[in-house]
Amino acid sequence: MIWLVGGGLALVLLVYLYSLFTQGEIRRLVRALRYTLGGLMIAVAAVFGLRGNMMVASVIAMGAAGLLMRGRLGPIDFGGGGQAGPNNASKVKSRYLDMRLDHDTGAVTGEVREGLFRGRDLAGLGPEECWALYDEVGEDPDSQALFESWLDANRKGWRDYFSEHYGMDGEAGPTDGATGGTSGTRSGLSSVEEAYELLGLEPGAGPDQIRAAHRRLMKKVHPDQGGSAFLAARINAAKDLLLETTGRSAR
Repeated sequence: MIWLVGGGLALVLLVYLYSLFTQGEIRRLVRALRYTLGGLMIAVAAVFGLRGNMMVASVIAMGAAGLLMRGRLGPIDFGGGGQAGPNNASKVKSRYLDMRLDHDTGAVTGEVREGLFRGRDLAGLGPEECWALYDEVGEDPDSQALFESWLDANRKGWRDYFSEHYGMDGEAGPTDGATGGTSGTRSGLSSVEEAYELLGLEPGAGPDQIRAAHRRLMKKVHPDQGGSAFLAARINAAKDLLLETTGRSAR
């Protein structure tokens, strides 16, 4: 019976780790591996200790302590003991969309979180569905700006296509230079947590890490490099908010 329960728990753990991998949550995956391996090492140390082999048990226990407390197992780094560092992707949300910007490739991916296409991956939407979603999110400026960012990155020539096939006004979605998004779009953020997610940082990141993450992301999304003015405005707002927050906490 105990082996059946253990096998079930191991299967659940493997499914969870695989889901983190497929979702691109590399930092969370590394952290999960760190605590999983640390827990297994403690269990193995306990077994050796109960069998009277205290030398082996103490060596394994010391390795487990280093892994759990400092995030290192010999030369292998499992996250530096929880210190804040850059993630591999930035996240930004609006009423209708969850969007991700991959730091390494610059790829913009997204999922619909509300409305007719709720739960659908944007990459799986056909031309007619993209048009229907574009029409639906038009009532929310942030969602419209985010969807336009995704279309610019993944559906080249979409404006001409929508204009030709669906009669979209070629001037739809005008850019507002003050906000970096469509007219009426706010560039502010709802919380400090959202700002950390957008810059791909964990809470507790210092000013140097914030500025470094900002510089790295702006190289990917700056409008002069063919990126998104809306995302650039959000990233700037995230940097300003976090620097202001860390400045207050340092006083």
